[in-house]
Amino acid sequence: MLGVISWSLSLLASAAPLTVSRAPVEEARVIDGFGACIGEEGRDRKIQELFFDDLGCSIVRMDVTPRFAPPYSDDRYNSPWFYHHHQRLTFPPDAPADDEHAGGPEKNKVRAYADADSYTREFGGRRAALAVMGADIDANIAKLDVSETGAIALFKAGLRRWSNPSELKLIGSLWSPPPWVKISSGNRFAADGDIMPRRGTPFPFIWGGNFSGGKLDTSGAPLTVFGDTSALQQFARCQAAYLKGLQDQHGVKFYAVSVQNEPGFEEFYSSCVYPRAADFIAALKALRMEFDQYPDLADIRLIGPEDLLGGDAWSLWQYGAGDMAQHKNLQFLRALSADAAASAALDFFCIHGYSPDGKNAATPDPLPWRWWANGWRESPAPGVPANVDGFRAFGKKSWMTETSGEENIWRSPSAVNDAFSIAVKIHQALTAGQQSAWLYWQFADGDAGTKESLTGKTLLDQSPKYVAVKHFSKFIRPGAKSLTVSGDIPDGVMVSAYVSNPGEASSPLTTVLINTTNSEQKVIVRSGEACAGIYQSDAAGLWRILPLVLVNGGGLEITMPPRSVTTIDDTVYRSDITPRAGHLLGTRGSRPAI
Repeated sequence: MLGVISWSLSLLASAAPLTVSRAPVEEARVIDGFGACIGEEGRDRKIQELFFDDLGCSIVRMDVTPRFAPPYSDDRYNSPWFYHHHQRLTFPPDAPADDEHAGGPEKNKVRAYADADSYTREFGGRRAALAVMGADIDANIAKLDVSETGAIALFKAGLRRWSNPSELKLIGSLWSPPPWVKISSGNRFAADGDIMPRRGTPFPFIWGGNFSGGKLDTSGAPLTVFGDTSALQQFARCQAAYLKGLQDQHGVKFYAVSVQNEPGFEEFYSSCVYPRAADFIAALKALRMEFDQYPDLADIRLIGPEDLLGGDAWSLWQYGAGDMAQHKNLQFLRALSADAAASAALDFFCIHGYSPDGKNAATPDPLPWRWWANGWRESPAPGVPANVDGFRAFGKKSWMTETSGEENIWRSPSAVNDAFSIAVKIHQALTAGQQSAWLYWQFADGDAGTKESLTGKTLLDQSPKYVAVKHFSKFIRPGAKSLTVSGDIPDGVMVSAYVSNPGEASSPLTTVLINTTNSEQKVIVRSGEACAGIYQSDAAGLWRILPLVLVNGGGLEITMPPRSVTTIDDTVYRSDITPRAGHLLGTRGSRPAI
């Protein structure tokens, strides 16, 4: 099928031209950028170059679960990790390495507790200490470990090379509050594994330094163990101290912080569940009130709810019923809208692009994204109410802040979760989902990368997943807006277009075409401006620069192989140095220097 794309008012002769208008989509949200979370790999110079110089990412995400200084972090009694057989640690330290002591003093590899009082119960002859937070934030910071993380190292590398630092954003996501401010959720650990807790262990517990599960005590009741302050106030004071400590120590600034990462999931790693929207709102308002006391924290944006997109209406509204109900994204938004203080406290929304299991990326189906953006008027499923608003009704933007789970090959046998599918998912998030940012779970992990990362230390820019993201992140710069695409789009071809500087007649345009079919597709593109480059990826070649093939009338003919992604960029952003195969470095030219 042959389609025609025009970037100007004069079109090629065609019965049904495909038109990309320079006028941004009505009420189109500004795109803040692309990014990822990262661990210790963020210290690696090659990884830093890929993240900023090649991929053009502008957002670094990090876990801001507070880390504590000794004695609060003593692994022997505060955060035990007990192994089976030859890998186990024994406790007490002088205990013989035999099966009698396998799994720690309770033969469970974890220390379970139910509240602040039981957190300090005797365990292996010792008692864990509580890092009680007082009114002096500097004294609170002294109880915390605010050493540099890999994410902060990456962000600092970006500050050194980014020509406009205001475009570079550091965001935090809270996996868990301090363990002693959590209480029992009534749930139990249900998995198995050699180094895992026993099946049936009640949440919360301490495992390998992780503050696993439980729910935040939002009652507001003063507790003697906290010097007659509440767990909620302790939570807010601790988070304020941790963020301020990181900022002061490393000369960085947080743009935004999520109240809770995936508030509907309780896991063996650091996690916390918020069954009711009211619990989330209590935490949100406590944080805002505490942050507002300090000039260097008052402008940190609070975001949420950061739960899963899922694949059905229940995933966006509620799981279960009655006492077992778990509120989800759109119900959180409805509750926020009914509380003026809470609505004012939450700056914008965020969501994760996962399927309901929380492990695999959501399928590239635009319907859940449309529900998240626009809600629904009629009930889409039994037990789900009608007339539910999406996030756009509240006048605030939304970011997709985590997804993963794809095989790191361009096309997998399942043809669902692979590198090519990432491009389709980004397209759906930016178009149907109206997202202002798109972030992957881990940027780099190990050597070759994993299902949870875009690349690794050996694959680098030769990772298929990395290349799929590059078609968007390298060319769609912070501040861009989406453009109106209309006309006869070839069947199975997805098209989205973006303008870098809305309102400027000469502003650069970027168009991304995705051929989702199993057959070759051709389009003709006509541009009244110079085309800097056409970049294409498919199973036969991860990153190639296409020659400009002119046709009558001055258009460009582009052949799209099956299951391919093609990006047309009309800005001058090429390296003066011939890049190595598969690699294209940007220069400090008309774009922001990155």
